[in-house]
Amino acid sequence: MSVPDRDPVLRRKLTPRTPPPDPDAPVLSGRAGLLARSFGRAISDAAPLIAEDGALHWKTASLPELLDAIDTDAFVTLLDTAGGPPGLVTLDQEGFATVIEAMTIGRLGAARPGIRRPTGTDAALLGDILDTALHGLGAEDPVSAFRCARPVPDHRLLPVLLDEIAYDLVALTAVLISGDVTRPLRLMLALPQRPEEPDATDDTPPARSWAEAMEDAVMGASADLRAELGRLRLPLAEVLALGPGGALTLPLSNLEEVKLVALDGTPHAIGRLGQTRGMRAIRLTGWPGGLQHHTMIDASPPRAQGTTGLASGLALGASFQEPTQHSAPQDAPPLAFDPPESDDAANEFPALAPMSLDLPGDD
Repeated sequence: MSVPDRDPVLRRKLTPRTPPPDPDAPVLSGRAGLLARSFGRAISDAAPLIAEDGALHWKTASLPELLDAIDTDAFVTLLDTAGGPPGLVTLDQEGFATVIEAMTIGRLGAARPGIRRPTGTDAALLGDILDTALHGLGAEDPVSAFRCARPVPDHRLLPVLLDEIAYDLVALTAVLISGDVTRPLRLMLALPQRPEEPDATDDTPPARSWAEAMEDAVMGASADLRAELGRLRLPLAEVLALGPGGALTLPLSNLEEVKLVALDGTPHAIGRLGQTRGMRAIRLTGWPGGLQHHTMIDASPPRAQGTTGLASGLALGASFQEPTQHSAPQDAPPLAFDPPESDDAANEFPALAPMSLDLPGDD
């Protein structure tokens, strides 16, 4: 063996080894903080590889930013968890080819493998390693509940498969070593952000007024409506003679209009028969009688005493004499308004002024 051939081996042996991790070192506070250790153990159990110099990086990204961060030739698979949106895990081309080569051949060749698309066999082999690495995060880490769901060979499907939400990106960079061959690896987890838990102090609902509480109670009551295609009035004999095969004649207009009737028989709206999403439906087209219903308005407050007003009526205690004869001309005489002569007469109806009505006499 020549000296130049021994130089790489000697250089690697002279390079100081990475010190083992300190058990008393503080644990990283980001999501999947133990990913470097759990992935190193999973890759060593599945293939003759050692993962060293592992480093984690965290970042928050939207869905478009996540899609831009994925290499076109990377291995991509979805992450699934019970009751939540899907996540994503990616492995760069060189890293995934290195792991597959070590698992199938048992060692790494001196030449780097060429670029190729991941196959179904690659997805099955890498899925076991990734599931083991996620499980190794520990039960106290919520990320350990994720599992590999399905590979995504066509990256154009990712905008359809992923939700339009924010994601926490956890990137792992490491060096894979097998014998005297070293190759880099980059693994990235895209985890959907957890919804923010409301503050315990904000659990108390704001105080509501009595009017608001009453409005909510009234508006929450159920209102039953029935759709009527038409109504018929028949003699009792014809009703008793009805049976299977009998026919009732409805006007043609009834077939085009359906009334929504309340329990008391009052029609509230007019609609037309139709369909929506394959089910029978009624589309409202107008109001009964062609007039739109108006909401109730408050009555005007009572007028102050002494205010002049108009009304037709009799004062309390006044006698009414029916005229013996009267005529009905075409033009009725106008109403004449006489102001009160004294304060006592005006106080009989404080809000109403007396009115005199001139009845026509005989010519």
